[in-house]
Amino acid sequence: MSKHTCLLLLLMVAVPSGCVSGPRPDPNTPVEKAKCPSAELVVQGRRAASRGDAVRAEQYLAMALEQGADSRQVMPVLLRACVKSSHLRAALNHADPYLLDHPDDDSLRYLVATIHLGLGQVTSARRELGLLLQRNAQNSDAHYLFGILDTATDSESARGHFELAQANSKDQEQRIEIQSRLAELRLRDAEAEQRAARESRDSRGVAP
Repeated sequence: MSKHTCLLLLLMVAVPSGCVSGPRPDPNTPVEKAKCPSAELVVQGRRAASRGDAVRAEQYLAMALEQGADSRQVMPVLLRACVKSSHLRAALNHADPYLLDHPDDDSLRYLVATIHLGLGQVTSARRELGLLLQRNAQNSDAHYLFGILDTATDSESARGHFELAQANSKDQEQRIEIQSRLAELRLRDAEAEQRAARESRDSRGVAP
């Protein structure tokens, strides 16, 4: 399963460990308001994320943003920390105001769409994907996720999105997945046509 599916919510990017010295904090103890530069908080947050301490990473990175850290650099790591610690609504609380100020951040908007899906908010996920495609009609990830969403209810729309995703994707793994999904749609449509033909013959009393 590639990172471009809804399971993206469960995947974490690798982040480099920091160079901050000192004892490792107890992950069960809340981080107190730190009296240190935002850059050091970012390093602490990345360090926590690299060792799998998502809760502590979220705390450090949120404080770094409060103290003026570069949101473009911090926000993706913060959202993934929120996702890892199952704080999906907190992730959206961080992301929504950020996207108002940075509507061109396609990768983060895509992540927000998958977070909405993780919360069962399909309409909100579609809205985010639609906004992404309004800005970048060739975004293969958005088309791919739209294709997945439409597969169960609208084969024609799903096929169109998958074809656009395939035409624009540079990810070989994603292209293989798209080919597989298109093949599944063709098989499903063929079975539906055969079933319809049988039902038509049966209704007219015609032997196969």
